Amino acid sequence: MAQQLKTKGNELFKAGDYSGAEDFFSQAIAKDPNDATFFTNRAITRIKLAKWADVEHDARAAIEIYGLKNPAALKSHYYLAQALLGLQRHQEAYDVASNAYTQSLSTKNAQTENLSRTVLRAKQQIWAAKETSRIRELDETLGAVEVLVQADAERALGELKGRLERGEIGEIGFGEDERALREDAEGKIRNLREAFRIASKGDIAERIVPDHLVDGITFEIMHDPVITPSGASFDRIGITKYVEKAGVDPLTRAPMSVGDLRNNYALKAACEEFLTKNGWAVDW
Repeated sequence: MAQQLKTKGNELFKAGDYSGAEDFFSQAIAKDPNDATFFTNRAITRIKLAKWADVEHDARAAIEIYGLKNPAALKSHYYLAQALLGLQRHQEAYDVASNAYTQSLSTKNAQTENLSRTVLRAKQQIWAAKETSRIRELDETLGAVEVLVQADAERALGELKGRLERGEIGEIGFGEDERALREDAEGKIRNLREAFRIASKGDIAERIVPDHLVDGITFEIMHDPVITPSGASFDRIGITKYVEKAGVDPLTRAPMSVGDLRNNYALKAACEEFLTKNGWAVDW
C-alpha cells in the first residue's frame, strides 16, 4: 500500500503537481515511516515548493534511517544542504555539503558534482555575508539604506505568508512570489552598491572571486591548475592526491592516472593576475 502511494506521488511529481505529490508521499510515510526513499521523495518535492524547513526535516529523517556514513544517504545530505541554504544557514550548509562531498569522492558517488556545486555556493554565500558587513561598515549611509530595503522585503514576505495561511494563494504561487520578492530586493541592493561604487570611485565595492578560479576539490583559488581528460581544471596538489587514491576522474568517474593531467597555463596566468590585484582573495 505504501509503495503504491509512493508511485502515485512520483506520477504527480513528474506531472508538476508538487502539492499533490507531497500529499501522497506524506501518506506513504504515515504507512511506513522507516522507508528512507519516502522521505527523500518528499524532500525533493518540497524543494520544488521552497518549503525549506520541511525539506530539512525530511532530509535529516532519511539520513537517520540510512545511517550517517551510508553512501546511499549522500543524496539526502545534498537535499539537506540545499534546505540550509534556503534557510540562510550558510555555514551549516557548507559543513554538511563539504563533509558529504569528501565522502562522495572516496566512494565515487554520483552526487559528487551536485555536492561540489553546493559547497561552492555555500562558500560564496558565507563570503557574501562577510562582504555585506564590510561594505556597510565602510559607509553608514549605504548600510542604512540596505537595511531599509531588507526590512521592506521582509514585510512583503510576511504579508505573502499571511495570504498563504488564509488560503488566498497556493504553495506554488507562494514560492514563485517569494523568489520574485527576494530577487527584487537583491537587485535593489546590487544597484545601490553599484551607485556607491561609482560615487566613491571604486573605494566602496563588493569583492567577488570568479568561479572559474576556484578549485573543485579544496574550494580555494588555484595556484597550479591542471586539466583532466574530461576538460575540468583542478589545483595540481588536490587532484593528484585524489587520482593517486581513487584512480578516476572526480566528476565523470572515468579511469585516469596522474599522467593524464595537463598544465593549464592560461588559467594559471589568470589566477596569478587576479591574486596580484586582489591579495584579500587568499583568505576568501
